[in-house]
Amino acid sequence: MFHVLSTSIYLKYFNKSGLYFITLCDTIIRNEMTAQAMEKIFINGREHSMASEPLASYLSKLKEKPKLIFPSTACWRGYYGTWEIKDDKLYLIAFEGYTANLSERKYWEVGMDFIFPNQKRVFAEWFSGEIRVPLGDMLDYVHGGYLSSFEKDMFLEFKNGELIGQRTVDNILEAAKELINRKKEIVPEKKINTKKKSLFFKILDFLKIKYHYNAF
Repeated sequence: MFHVLSTSIYLKYFNKSGLYFITLCDTIIRNEMTAQAMEKIFINGREHSMASEPLASYLSKLKEKPKLIFPSTACWRGYYGTWEIKDDKLYLIAFEGYTANLSERKYWEVGMDFIFPNQKRVFAEWFSGEIRVPLGDMLDYVHGGYLSSFEKDMFLEFKNGELIGQRTVDNILEAAKELINRKKEIVPEKKINTKKKSLFFKILDFLKIKYHYNAF
């Protein structure tokens, strides 16, 4: 996926730790075909990763957008949030972002005060939508966004920051059902170039190894 950005200065440099930062100039095309680092969410006291960005809808509505820069192509949004569900409500409990003074060629990390001054915990009343929480082992790595596949996905539905629904999809089970239903249509693996296997066959491999499942 490609997006167009508009900025005024081109700057690239290394900080003391060797981390490489880039600010692109004028009108260019940005390639987002990089897997994005997931944010954290605590559910019933347990830490999980989530393939969603609840803060994005809040930032998009601000008249004065915070000046965030990306620390790497794995974090185009320019920040990492930590979230918690407590009493069926979604809270932002930590924020780590990156901003810069381009004229002085300096960058620094910023915390919660950068977005929510004098607050250490923020109820996400602005957020309505679904949060995806991957569970289990990774089935297939995709070098783009949050497209990688996992054994299961937990979907949490919110309205104005309050949890109103929850469901879990067992991707292994769904893949097994599809394999059974399409058994006669499947091409023998030996005829397939291993470098070009689809997710369908990668899941089949995973089933064989972990669950000793054989569709043939």
